[in-house]
Amino acid sequence: MHVRSDLQKPEPLEPATNRLLEGLPVKLRDHLVDACELVNLKFGTTLCEPEHPFKYVYFPLTAFISSVTVVEGHQPLEVGLIGNEGMLGSTLSLDIPTAPMRALVQGSGKALRMSAIQLRRELHAAPALVKQLNRYVYVVLEQLAKTAACIHFHETEPRLARWLLMTHDRTHADQLHLTQEFLADMLGVRRSSVTVAAGVLQTKGIIHYSRGEIMILDRKGLESVACECYKMMIRDYDHVFS
Repeated sequence: MHVRSDLQKPEPLEPATNRLLEGLPVKLRDHLVDACELVNLKFGTTLCEPEHPFKYVYFPLTAFISSVTVVEGHQPLEVGLIGNEGMLGSTLSLDIPTAPMRALVQGSGKALRMSAIQLRRELHAAPALVKQLNRYVYVVLEQLAKTAACIHFHETEPRLARWLLMTHDRTHADQLHLTQEFLADMLGVRRSSVTVAAGVLQTKGIIHYSRGEIMILDRKGLESVACECYKMMIRDYDHVFS
């Protein structure tokens, strides 16, 4: 399958604001940033497909990426979000060259991009980088397990609230451009279920939803509705990287 590339022309580098990179020793971090190029990621761009070799890895700065699993005959299902807390392509630290799932740009913005070939060279030269990426792979595995349980056990309303919180954490914007169809795909539910869940949140004064626009009015209210998976995922990350 052809992977689309809607990337705009790289811009001059700016200081790293990716938490995964910031957690590295300063000299190593600065070296890796110098080895990257700053790119603008465009909403909806496919960055990789399952079982296809990674061409590039991405360290999001202001963009964020959905990890999506695809089963033949069924709609795509989002199983993870990657923002400036992580990266796309961390499994290269396990010496696995292919992507485990599809990755789509869900939020337009900036990211640091490095060729997969270059990252493999860096991994061979820097044990601290291997350790950092392996720790992130562990966090992703924990989050995948919780996402699977969340999809199975929790109703659409608390799952929608969790998803909105995770997106809000990465965009830092109260207004989100989201269609019912897109939300249904991300949550793995019917559009009618999204309509009902969003309507309940709007009735409670937590969000305002109209014509593909969601405005978060009450973040604390959203946190009170979200399933416990949201806070558990934050704790997982903080526990490993604290």
